[in-house]
Amino acid sequence: MAPPSAVIHHTTLPLDDRPHGVDLTGEILHTAVRRPGAVDVWYQARPDGMEPMRRSFEVVGTGQPIPAHLGFFVTHKGSAVSPDGELVWHVLESHCSHQNVVYTAQQTVGQCEDCGVHLTGDGEGDWIPV
Repeated sequence: MAPPSAVIHHTTLPLDDRPHGVDLTGEILHTAVRRPGAVDVWYQARPDGMEPMRRSFEVVGTGQPIPAHLGFFVTHKGSAVSPDGELVWHVLESHCSHQNVVYTAQQTVGQCEDCGVHLTGDGEGDWIPV
């Protein structure tokens, strides 16, 4: 049986000062700003049948403070310049371990008090960023 083919997917990370989950196996391949209020990200997607590897990413603008939960030495994954050339946005990866989760009424959805990411239960006692 042939191994699964690699596929490039696209997602949009809003400029909302919070982390967002992306299910990828490799690295972010490209970042761009195509419309106000968001950074577009292209990445190699997880092949079917492979265990999810959802990771958290946050967009920070040049001159903005880096959120404390990202740490002092951040993992930079790409930069994107606005079409008018005035703004530059940076995609940073969050390595928060989500140890302080506040549950919602459903008990399967929560939010990390340390980094602010919204989480859902994976059915095995761990959390997946959404």
